[in-house]
Amino acid sequence: MRFKAALIGAAGVVLVAAVWLLWPACPGRQACGARVAVNGGDAGGLPRVTPQEQHLDAAALENATGDAAAAGLQALIVVRHGYIVYERYGHGLDAESMIDSGAFAQALLALATGIAAHDDSLPLQSLRSFDAGRLRAAIEAGAHLSYPDYLSLRLWRRLNAAAAWIALPTAGAAAPADCCFHARVLDWLRVACVLLDDGHFEGKAVVPPGWVERMRRPVSASGTEGFGIELASAARGAEPFADDDVFFLRGPGRWRLWLVPTLGLGVLFGANADASAAWDETRLPNLVIRAVAEHLQQRSAGSQLQQLVPGH
Repeated sequence: MRFKAALIGAAGVVLVAAVWLLWPACPGRQACGARVAVNGGDAGGLPRVTPQEQHLDAAALENATGDAAAAGLQALIVVRHGYIVYERYGHGLDAESMIDSGAFAQALLALATGIAAHDDSLPLQSLRSFDAGRLRAAIEAGAHLSYPDYLSLRLWRRLNAAAAWIALPTAGAAAPADCCFHARVLDWLRVACVLLDDGHFEGKAVVPPGWVERMRRPVSASGTEGFGIELASAARGAEPFADDDVFFLRGPGRWRLWLVPTLGLGVLFGANADASAAWDETRLPNLVIRAVAEHLQQRSAGSQLQQLVPGH
């Protein structure tokens, strides 16, 4: 009997260990198991092409990867006009890795808000400021769905993104809408495509036309914050962005998603580095922007104009 009990006990330990290894870790203050699913689609789409096919300098992208601003690189992915043109991963991450997006989640809430407002399930007075708790509650009340279910039905599945989940502070708590969203690295490029293409994904309108532009209006007294996004003036760097049309998402540590709609360009970057250390968050996107052929042509044309007409 003792042998049998010991055998059962050992089997239990093995089973618990196997579950622990297969179950994704819960970061920070969240307890493992306290989560809610955000169902996805078939995870298809996002075709890959060479940088040259989308008019980017491949050598310049490689140089960006080796730049000091990319130290500790976990992921650097460049998307242009709906195509992934460049990918580099490190420190154990790849395209399928699940990451806690931190404040990236605010952009999802902002997009869901635009969808709900267009469907008349969200009162217009809810749009005066970006209050995550109030917006989530208004969406749930208007749609008669939980926020994770609404996000799945109206946004995440329409992007063909893989299943994701939201970590809860405690079991049974309301799902936070401004943090704790865990998704594959690659699926954030789907979000980038929507933000770059006036709410469209693969040619289909997912978010009402004009809504992303509305998100880019300042909602803070400082003028640095849009509706769920960071405006160019919020960036901390030695120089301004190399294109006037940049806005971005600021995630945990050194995770950023930079977006340049005029170039159809999105850049996702994450690094395994000391989050408290000073870091230039304009240098890396500028290196990528300057690798775009059209940007080089615009700079060349501007230089020629200055030579012909002083003061321009």
